[in-house]
Amino acid sequence: MTKVKFQGKPSSSLAFREAQEAVVKIKTLKPLLSSKDEETLAILVDKGLMTHLNKSLREAEAGKTEPLENILK
Repeated sequence: MTKVKFQGKPSSSLAFREAQEAVVKIKTLKPLLSSKDEETLAILVDKGLMTHLNKSLREAEAGKTEPLENILK
């Protein structure tokens, strides 16, 4: 999957056009995707989930982890 990075603040027409192209690509590729690919794509486009995941990864890299025993109590 290609990641689109904007330089600065994109114009709304540019962002719309890029989003439109992404939808066309996804619709074209959907028949070729496995269920695991679809699940991964769903995670990647979920902004809230990705924000939480990135925060969790930064905390883990910083050594801020919680023992599993405490989580399962």
